[in-house]
Amino acid sequence: MIYRLAISAVLLAEAAAFSPSQITQKQLTSLFMSDDADAMNVSPQESVNDKEKSKKILMEIGEGDRQYPDWFYEEFQEEFVDILAEDDDPSAIDPETLGKWDETDLEGRLEYEFDPSKGDADPNILNPKYEHVSDVPVDEEGVELMYDPIFGKANPIDERTIINPPDSFVIDDETRDDSIVTPTFYDGDIELDFNADVKSFRKSLKIVDTYIDPYLNMEVPRHSAKWYGYPEKMNYPDKPDLENRFTKEEDKTDFLKLTPYQARKKAIELARSKNNEWLPKGKSVQFHNSKTDIFKKKGVLTGSLIKGDIDKKVKAKIQPALDILGSSAELLEINDTTFRFHYHGLIKNKRGMAAWTETLIRDCGVECTGVVFETGFRKRDPYYDGGDRYFRPIFS
Repeated sequence: MIYRLAISAVLLAEAAAFSPSQITQKQLTSLFMSDDADAMNVSPQESVNDKEKSKKILMEIGEGDRQYPDWFYEEFQEEFVDILAEDDDPSAIDPETLGKWDETDLEGRLEYEFDPSKGDADPNILNPKYEHVSDVPVDEEGVELMYDPIFGKANPIDERTIINPPDSFVIDDETRDDSIVTPTFYDGDIELDFNADVKSFRKSLKIVDTYIDPYLNMEVPRHSAKWYGYPEKMNYPDKPDLENRFTKEEDKTDFLKLTPYQARKKAIELARSKNNEWLPKGKSVQFHNSKTDIFKKKGVLTGSLIKGDIDKKVKAKIQPALDILGSSAELLEINDTTFRFHYHGLIKNKRGMAAWTETLIRDCGVECTGVVFETGFRKRDPYYDGGDRYFRPIFS
Protein backbone atom coordinates (compact mmCIF):
# COMPACT_ATOMS: atom_id res chain seq x y z
CA MET A 1 0.00 0.00 0.00
CA ILE A 2 2.85 2.39 0.80
CA TYR A 3 4.50 1.52 -2.48
CA ARG A 4 1.30 2.29 -4.39
CA LEU A 5 0.84 5.52 -2.47
CA ALA A 6 4.40 6.61 -3.28
CA ILE A 7 4.09 5.89 -7.00
CA SER A 8 0.69 7.52 -7.21
CA ALA A 9 1.93 10.57 -5.33
CA VAL A 10 4.78 10.95 -7.80
CA LEU A 11 2.32 10.53 -10.64
CA LEU A 12 0.00 13.24 -9.32
CA ALA A 13 2.87 15.58 -8.52
CA GLU A 14 4.33 15.30 -11.99
CA ALA A 15 0.96 15.50 -13.68
CA ALA A 16 -0.13 18.58 -11.78
CA ALA A 17 3.38 20.12 -11.56
CA PHE A 18 3.11 20.87 -7.86
CA SER A 19 4.81 19.57 -4.73
CA PRO A 20 3.36 16.63 -2.73
CA SER A 21 2.21 18.96 0.02
CA GLN A 22 -0.22 20.58 -2.45
CA ILE A 23 -2.09 17.32 -3.21
CA THR A 24 -5.70 17.61 -2.06
CA GLN A 25 -7.48 15.16 0.19
CA LYS A 26 -9.80 14.24 -2.64
CA GLN A 27 -6.88 13.24 -4.85
CA LEU A 28 -5.31 11.10 -2.11
CA THR A 29 -8.64 9.41 -1.43
CA SER A 30 -8.96 8.50 -5.08
CA LEU A 31 -5.68 6.56 -4.87
CA PHE A 32 -7.35 3.83 -2.78
CA MET A 33 -10.48 3.55 -4.94
CA SER A 34 -11.03 0.67 -7.37
CA ASP A 35 -10.86 1.03 -11.15
CA ASP A 36 -14.67 1.15 -11.35
CA ALA A 37 -14.86 3.95 -8.78
CA ASP A 38 -12.11 5.88 -10.62
CA ALA A 39 -14.09 5.60 -13.83
CA MET A 40 -17.12 7.16 -12.08
CA ASN A 41 -15.21 10.22 -10.72
CA VAL A 42 -12.89 11.10 -13.64
CA SER A 43 -13.38 11.46 -17.33
CA PRO A 44 -12.46 8.57 -19.66
CA GLN A 45 -9.63 10.58 -21.23
CA GLU A 46 -8.04 11.38 -17.83
CA SER A 47 -8.29 7.74 -16.76
CA VAL A 48 -6.51 6.56 -19.91
CA ASN A 49 -3.78 9.17 -19.55
CA ASP A 50 -3.19 8.25 -15.90
CA LYS A 51 -2.94 4.56 -16.69
CA GLU A 52 -0.50 5.17 -19.53
CA LYS A 53 1.67 7.37 -17.35
CA SER A 54 1.49 4.88 -14.47
CA LYS A 55 2.49 2.08 -16.81
CA LYS A 56 5.43 4.14 -18.06
CA ILE A 57 6.56 4.90 -14.49
CA LEU A 58 6.37 1.24 -13.44
CA MET A 59 8.37 0.24 -16.52
CA GLU A 60 11.08 2.77 -15.72
CA ILE A 61 11.19 1.53 -12.11
CA GLY A 62 11.56 -2.06 -13.27
CA GLU A 63 14.40 -1.18 -15.65
CA GLY A 64 16.11 1.07 -13.11
CA ASP A 65 15.92 4.21 -15.29
CA ARG A 66 13.48 6.14 -13.14
CA GLN A 67 14.72 9.44 -11.67
CA TYR A 68 13.04 10.22 -8.34
CA PRO A 69 12.70 13.64 -6.73
CA ASP A 70 14.65 14.36 -3.56
CA TRP A 71 11.60 14.24 -1.30
CA PHE A 72 10.92 10.66 -2.38
CA TYR A 73 14.15 9.41 -0.80
CA GLU A 74 13.36 11.27 2.40
CA GLU A 75 9.88 9.77 2.74
CA PHE A 76 9.84 6.32 1.17
CA GLN A 77 13.35 4.98 0.44
CA GLU A 78 14.73 2.52 3.02
CA GLU A 79 18.07 3.23 4.61
CA PHE A 80 20.86 1.60 2.61
CA VAL A 81 23.13 -0.62 4.65
CA ASP A 82 26.37 -1.87 3.22
CA ILE A 83 26.42 -5.45 4.53
CA LEU A 84 29.67 -6.28 2.83
CA ALA A 85 31.41 -3.36 4.47
CA GLU A 86 30.24 -4.46 7.93
CA ASP A 87 31.33 -8.11 7.43
CA ASP A 88 34.61 -7.25 5.73
CA ASP A 89 37.32 -9.42 7.29
CA PRO A 90 40.88 -8.20 6.63
CA SER A 91 42.26 -11.70 7.32
CA ALA A 92 39.95 -13.40 4.80
CA ILE A 93 41.52 -14.99 1.72
CA ASP A 94 40.78 -13.31 -1.57
CA PRO A 95 39.62 -16.07 -3.96
CA GLU A 96 41.09 -14.20 -6.92
CA THR A 97 44.59 -14.78 -5.54
CA LEU A 98 44.19 -18.57 -5.34
CA GLY A 99 44.53 -19.17 -9.07
CA LYS A 100 42.58 -21.70 -11.10
CA TRP A 101 42.37 -25.45 -10.65
CA ASP A 102 43.53 -27.62 -13.55
CA GLU A 103 44.77 -31.14 -14.30
CA THR A 104 48.24 -30.44 -12.95
CA ASP A 105 46.86 -30.26 -9.42
CA LEU A 106 46.28 -34.03 -9.56
CA GLU A 107 49.93 -34.77 -10.31
CA GLY A 108 51.19 -33.84 -6.86
CA ARG A 109 50.50 -35.84 -3.72
CA LEU A 110 50.22 -34.92 -0.09
CA GLU A 111 52.55 -36.34 2.54
CA TYR A 112 50.00 -38.91 3.72
CA GLU A 113 49.34 -40.20 0.18
CA PHE A 114 51.79 -43.05 -0.31
CA ASP A 115 51.59 -46.56 -1.72
CA PRO A 116 54.26 -49.01 -0.48
CA SER A 117 53.20 -51.55 -3.13
CA LYS A 118 54.48 -49.17 -5.81
CA GLY A 119 57.82 -48.61 -4.14
CA ASP A 120 56.95 -45.57 -2.05
CA ALA A 121 58.82 -45.29 1.24
CA ASP A 122 56.66 -45.68 4.31
CA PRO A 123 56.93 -42.41 6.29
CA ASN A 124 55.60 -44.14 9.41
CA ILE A 125 58.76 -46.20 9.85
CA LEU A 126 60.60 -45.03 12.96
CA ASN A 127 63.91 -43.29 12.39
CA PRO A 128 66.66 -45.51 13.84
CA LYS A 129 68.65 -42.37 14.51
CA TYR A 130 66.52 -41.69 17.59
CA GLU A 131 65.56 -43.89 20.52
CA HIS A 132 61.86 -44.43 21.13
CA VAL A 133 59.82 -45.64 24.08
CA SER A 134 59.89 -49.44 24.23
CA ASP A 135 57.78 -50.08 27.32
CA VAL A 136 54.37 -48.42 27.35
CA PRO A 137 53.25 -47.41 30.88
CA VAL A 138 50.79 -49.88 32.45
CA ASP A 139 48.73 -49.87 35.62
CA GLU A 140 48.87 -52.27 38.57
CA GLU A 141 46.90 -54.91 36.67
CA GLY A 142 49.19 -54.78 33.65
CA VAL A 143 46.72 -52.93 31.43
CA GLU A 144 48.04 -50.05 29.37
CA LEU A 145 47.25 -46.68 30.90
CA MET A 146 44.20 -44.90 29.47
CA TYR A 147 43.28 -47.98 27.41
CA ASP A 148 39.60 -48.18 26.50
CA PRO A 149 38.11 -51.49 25.26
CA ILE A 150 35.91 -49.60 22.78
CA PHE A 151 38.14 -46.77 21.54
CA GLY A 152 41.50 -48.50 22.08
CA LYS A 153 44.71 -46.72 23.05
CA ALA A 154 44.54 -43.16 24.30
CA ASN A 155 47.83 -42.59 26.10
CA PRO A 156 49.85 -39.95 24.17
CA ILE A 157 53.08 -41.59 25.37
CA ASP A 158 53.36 -44.61 23.09
CA GLU A 159 55.93 -46.41 20.92
CA ARG A 160 56.37 -43.32 18.71
CA THR A 161 57.54 -41.10 21.56
CA ILE A 162 61.17 -40.00 21.14
CA ILE A 163 63.40 -40.28 24.20
CA ASN A 164 66.56 -38.60 22.85
CA PRO A 165 65.25 -35.75 20.66
CA PRO A 166 67.68 -33.79 18.49
CA ASP A 167 69.25 -30.71 20.00
CA SER A 168 69.07 -27.28 18.48
CA PHE A 169 71.01 -27.00 15.22
CA VAL A 170 73.22 -24.44 16.94
CA ILE A 171 74.53 -26.92 19.53
CA ASP A 172 73.90 -30.25 17.78
CA ASP A 173 77.10 -32.14 17.01
CA GLU A 174 76.12 -32.72 13.37
CA THR A 175 75.06 -29.18 12.47
CA ARG A 176 76.86 -26.76 14.76
CA ASP A 177 79.73 -24.60 13.54
CA ASP A 178 82.14 -23.57 16.30
CA SER A 179 83.74 -20.92 14.09
CA ILE A 180 80.63 -18.69 14.07
CA VAL A 181 79.46 -19.29 17.64
CA THR A 182 81.15 -18.01 20.75
CA PRO A 183 82.13 -21.13 22.73
CA THR A 184 80.67 -21.54 26.20
CA PHE A 185 83.96 -22.94 27.46
CA TYR A 186 87.34 -22.38 25.88
CA ASP A 187 89.78 -25.14 25.14
CA GLY A 188 91.48 -26.49 28.24
CA ASP A 189 88.67 -25.44 30.58
CA ILE A 190 87.96 -28.04 33.26
CA GLU A 191 84.23 -27.48 32.79
CA LEU A 192 84.31 -29.17 29.37
CA ASP A 193 84.66 -32.70 30.71
CA PHE A 194 82.28 -32.05 33.60
CA ASN A 195 79.65 -30.62 31.27
CA ALA A 196 79.99 -33.63 28.93
CA ASP A 197 79.48 -35.99 31.89
CA VAL A 198 76.35 -34.13 32.96
CA LYS A 199 74.90 -34.28 29.44
CA SER A 200 75.61 -38.00 29.06
CA PHE A 201 74.12 -38.71 32.48
CA ARG A 202 70.99 -36.73 31.66
CA LYS A 203 70.49 -38.67 28.42
CA SER A 204 71.10 -41.98 30.16
CA LEU A 205 68.07 -41.35 32.39
CA LYS A 206 65.83 -41.60 29.28
CA ILE A 207 63.31 -39.15 30.66
CA VAL A 208 60.48 -38.30 28.29
CA ASP A 209 60.19 -34.53 27.84
CA THR A 210 56.54 -33.63 28.37
CA TYR A 211 54.36 -30.57 28.83
CA ILE A 212 50.81 -29.93 30.02
CA ASP A 213 48.46 -29.57 27.08
CA PRO A 214 46.06 -26.66 27.78
CA TYR A 215 43.14 -28.39 26.02
CA LEU A 216 43.63 -31.99 27.19
CA ASN A 217 44.89 -30.88 30.62
CA MET A 218 47.36 -33.76 30.70
CA GLU A 219 51.02 -34.53 30.00
CA VAL A 220 51.84 -34.79 26.30
CA PRO A 221 55.28 -35.73 24.92
CA ARG A 222 57.11 -32.80 23.36
CA HIS A 223 58.89 -34.97 20.76
CA SER A 224 57.28 -37.87 18.91
CA ALA A 225 57.44 -39.41 15.46
CA LYS A 226 54.68 -38.06 13.24
CA TRP A 227 51.98 -40.51 12.21
CA TYR A 228 50.94 -40.22 8.56
CA GLY A 229 48.16 -42.78 8.67
CA TYR A 230 47.79 -46.08 6.92
CA PRO A 231 48.28 -46.19 3.14
CA GLU A 232 45.04 -45.53 1.32
CA LYS A 233 43.83 -48.40 -0.85
CA MET A 234 43.27 -46.96 -4.30
CA ASN A 235 42.06 -50.27 -5.77
CA TYR A 236 41.29 -53.82 -4.79
CA PRO A 237 44.14 -56.33 -4.74
CA ASP A 238 44.57 -58.54 -7.77
CA LYS A 239 42.83 -61.91 -7.60
CA PRO A 240 43.38 -65.05 -9.64
CA ASP A 241 41.00 -66.08 -12.37
CA LEU A 242 39.38 -68.43 -9.88
CA GLU A 243 37.31 -65.83 -8.07
CA ASN A 244 36.49 -67.81 -4.92
CA ARG A 245 38.98 -68.67 -2.22
CA PHE A 246 37.50 -71.97 -0.99
CA THR A 247 37.93 -74.49 -3.82
CA LYS A 248 41.32 -76.10 -4.12
CA GLU A 249 43.16 -75.71 -7.38
CA GLU A 250 43.02 -79.45 -8.14
CA ASP A 251 39.27 -79.63 -7.41
CA LYS A 252 38.09 -76.75 -9.59
CA THR A 253 35.96 -77.41 -12.64
CA ASP A 254 37.80 -76.91 -15.93
CA PHE A 255 35.11 -75.54 -18.22
CA LEU A 256 37.56 -75.32 -21.14
CA LYS A 257 37.54 -79.11 -21.47
CA LEU A 258 33.74 -79.26 -21.66
CA THR A 259 31.55 -78.76 -24.68
CA PRO A 260 29.26 -75.69 -24.68
CA TYR A 261 26.30 -77.89 -23.80
CA GLN A 262 28.14 -79.62 -20.93
CA ALA A 263 29.55 -76.35 -19.64
CA ARG A 264 26.06 -74.80 -19.52
CA LYS A 265 24.59 -77.82 -17.72
CA LYS A 266 27.46 -77.83 -15.21
CA ALA A 267 27.10 -74.11 -14.56
CA ILE A 268 23.37 -74.51 -13.89
CA GLU A 269 24.10 -77.43 -11.56
CA LEU A 270 26.64 -75.43 -9.55
CA ALA A 271 24.42 -72.37 -9.40
CA ARG A 272 21.43 -74.32 -8.07
CA SER A 273 23.33 -76.41 -5.52
CA LYS A 274 23.60 -75.16 -1.94
CA ASN A 275 27.21 -76.18 -1.42
CA ASN A 276 29.05 -75.67 -4.68
CA GLU A 277 32.56 -74.58 -5.55
CA TRP A 278 31.97 -71.20 -3.98
CA LEU A 279 31.59 -72.73 -0.52
CA PRO A 280 32.40 -76.44 -0.16
CA LYS A 281 30.30 -78.54 2.16
CA GLY A 282 31.35 -78.21 5.80
CA LYS A 283 33.29 -74.96 5.33
CA SER A 284 30.63 -72.77 6.94
CA VAL A 285 30.07 -75.25 9.78
CA GLN A 286 33.79 -75.35 10.48
CA PHE A 287 33.96 -71.55 10.58
CA HIS A 288 31.05 -71.19 13.01
CA ASN A 289 32.33 -73.97 15.27
CA SER A 290 35.71 -72.25 15.50
CA LYS A 291 33.97 -69.32 17.16
CA THR A 292 32.70 -71.46 20.03
CA ASP A 293 35.50 -74.01 20.40
CA ILE A 294 37.11 -71.82 23.07
CA PHE A 295 34.10 -72.37 25.35
CA LYS A 296 34.55 -76.11 25.15
CA LYS A 297 38.32 -75.97 25.71
CA LYS A 298 38.14 -73.62 28.70
CA GLY A 299 35.03 -75.18 30.19
CA VAL A 300 33.16 -71.87 30.03
CA LEU A 301 29.44 -72.24 29.53
CA THR A 302 28.54 -68.56 29.25
CA GLY A 303 28.03 -67.66 25.62
CA SER A 304 26.97 -71.15 24.59
CA LEU A 305 23.79 -73.21 24.84
CA ILE A 306 25.38 -75.99 26.90
CA LYS A 307 23.41 -76.95 29.97
CA GLY A 308 25.09 -76.71 33.36
CA ASP A 309 24.30 -77.66 36.96
CA ILE A 310 20.75 -76.96 38.09
CA ASP A 311 19.85 -77.11 41.80
CA LYS A 312 16.52 -78.92 42.00
CA LYS A 313 15.50 -77.14 45.20
CA VAL A 314 16.10 -73.69 43.69
CA LYS A 315 14.33 -74.77 40.51
CA ALA A 316 11.30 -75.85 42.54
CA LYS A 317 11.18 -72.45 44.25
CA ILE A 318 11.28 -70.53 40.96
CA GLN A 319 8.82 -72.85 39.22
CA PRO A 320 6.07 -70.14 39.21
CA ALA A 321 8.43 -67.87 37.27
CA LEU A 322 9.25 -70.69 34.83
CA ASP A 323 5.55 -71.33 34.30
CA ILE A 324 5.04 -67.67 33.41
CA LEU A 325 7.95 -67.72 30.94
CA GLY A 326 6.64 -70.90 29.35
CA SER A 327 8.35 -71.90 26.11
CA SER A 328 9.92 -68.46 25.58
CA ALA A 329 12.88 -69.29 27.86
CA GLU A 330 14.43 -72.61 28.90
CA LEU A 331 16.53 -72.90 32.07
CA LEU A 332 20.12 -73.93 31.29
CA GLU A 333 22.09 -73.39 34.49
CA ILE A 334 21.89 -72.07 38.03
CA ASN A 335 25.26 -70.73 39.17
CA ASP A 336 24.87 -69.49 42.75
CA THR A 337 22.68 -66.38 42.25
CA THR A 338 23.04 -66.18 38.45
CA PHE A 339 20.58 -67.89 36.12
CA ARG A 340 21.18 -68.81 32.46
CA PHE A 341 18.29 -69.34 30.05
CA HIS A 342 17.96 -70.34 26.41
CA TYR A 343 15.82 -67.52 25.04
CA HIS A 344 13.49 -68.31 22.12
CA GLY A 345 11.62 -65.00 21.87
CA LEU A 346 12.22 -61.98 19.67
CA ILE A 347 15.68 -60.41 19.87
CA LYS A 348 14.20 -56.94 20.26
CA ASN A 349 12.57 -58.06 23.56
CA LYS A 350 15.63 -59.91 24.90
CA ARG A 351 16.89 -57.26 27.31
CA GLY A 352 13.46 -56.42 28.65
CA MET A 353 12.56 -60.09 29.13
CA ALA A 354 15.81 -60.67 31.04
CA ALA A 355 15.05 -57.81 33.43
CA TRP A 356 11.48 -59.04 33.91
CA THR A 357 12.70 -62.61 34.58
CA GLU A 358 15.04 -61.29 37.27
CA THR A 359 12.07 -59.64 38.97
CA LEU A 360 9.99 -62.82 38.74
CA ILE A 361 12.73 -64.87 40.40
CA ARG A 362 13.03 -62.36 43.25
CA ASP A 363 9.26 -62.45 43.72
CA CYS A 364 9.62 -66.19 44.36
CA GLY A 365 11.84 -65.44 47.36
CA VAL A 366 15.11 -66.44 45.66
CA GLU A 367 18.13 -64.15 45.58
CA CYS A 368 19.05 -63.20 42.03
CA THR A 369 21.97 -60.99 40.99
CA GLY A 370 21.74 -61.55 37.24
CA VAL A 371 19.92 -63.28 34.41
CA VAL A 372 21.69 -64.27 31.18
CA PHE A 373 19.63 -65.01 28.06
CA GLU A 374 21.55 -67.12 25.55
CA THR A 375 20.52 -67.04 21.88
CA GLY A 376 23.48 -68.80 20.23
CA PHE A 377 24.27 -67.39 16.79
CA ARG A 378 20.86 -65.83 16.42
CA LYS A 379 21.44 -62.08 16.33
CA ARG A 380 18.26 -61.08 14.53
CA ASP A 381 14.81 -62.46 13.77
CA PRO A 382 14.92 -63.66 10.13
CA TYR A 383 11.17 -63.91 9.58
CA TYR A 384 10.48 -60.69 11.47
CA ASP A 385 13.06 -58.15 10.28
CA GLY A 386 14.84 -59.90 7.40
CA GLY A 387 17.86 -61.07 9.40
CA ASP A 388 20.03 -64.11 8.80
CA ARG A 389 18.68 -67.54 9.57
CA TYR A 390 19.50 -69.12 12.89
CA PHE A 391 22.67 -71.27 12.92
CA ARG A 392 22.71 -73.85 15.70
CA PRO A 393 26.06 -74.52 17.44
CA ILE A 394 27.17 -78.08 16.85
CA PHE A 395 27.78 -78.88 20.54
CA SER A 396 24.66 -77.31 22.03
